[in-house]
Amino acid sequence: MRMQVLSILLILICSIMGCAMLQEVPLIEIPASRLTCDRIPEIVDGDLKTVGTFTARGSIKKEFVTRKANRVYQPQQYQRRVEGTLKTETLIKLDVPTYIAYVEVYPASTIRNLILDAAVKPPNRKLSFEAVEDKRGIKVEGTLPVRFKVEREIHHLRLTANALEDPENVRHDDEERKMWIPLKGAAIREVKFYGRE
Repeated sequence: MRMQVLSILLILICSIMGCAMLQEVPLIEIPASRLTCDRIPEIVDGDLKTVGTFTARGSIKKEFVTRKANRVYQPQQYQRRVEGTLKTETLIKLDVPTYIAYVEVYPASTIRNLILDAAVKPPNRKLSFEAVEDKRGIKVEGTLPVRFKVEREIHHLRLTANALEDPENVRHDDEERKMWIPLKGAAIREVKFYGRE
């Protein structure tokens, strides 16, 4: 008798869970036509063959500096300083606020310190971004897509990454023992959104 009751309860629980799973709306890829990115439109055009690049604004200056401490000159020390900013960013907008389960980023280069932030713009107010905590600040290498859990309704997604050094375009000043290494932006083939319509 006891086994029959347990069997019936087990069948009942499985039936309820099965019905709940069937009623859940499946996740779909949000069409590229619903996405816009003013700065790098190639990353949301739906074509994995096109590549968009973050805009970098700066360079790295390297030089030897003599420091004076307690009226005594110290030996020259190598100094590395960013002129401008390492930070690059872009903003992707959905046509209407939508529940997004996850986002996939398809890299075309190394991406350092990749950070995603999401926002829903309330009427007549400024955007207020909240951190997407999944894989925050990771270094992406290779060309395989990286998935970030979002799991909320969003209208805007901000992608931030550190610029990369461009060793092919280094400028030297041998007299002053200085060099400038320009920065270039990381490259992305596509950013895909998955959620519910």
